Amino acid sequence: MSDNVVKFRRIEKKPEPKPPGKKPELPGWVPFVVLVVVAVAIYGARQAGFFGG
Repeated sequence: MSDNVVKFRRIEKKPEPKPPGKKPELPGWVPFVVLVVVAVAIYGARQAGFFGG
């Protein structure tokens, strides 16, 4: 009786490729900090006399 049984094998699936990593998003406060740093740098350059006057 076991000779009449058709055995099926599960088809092995290839693992799905991982999507490319996302670039981490910057927190909302980063642009503000960059703006403050630029302002302080310009202020320091003016105090040091780099812009003439």
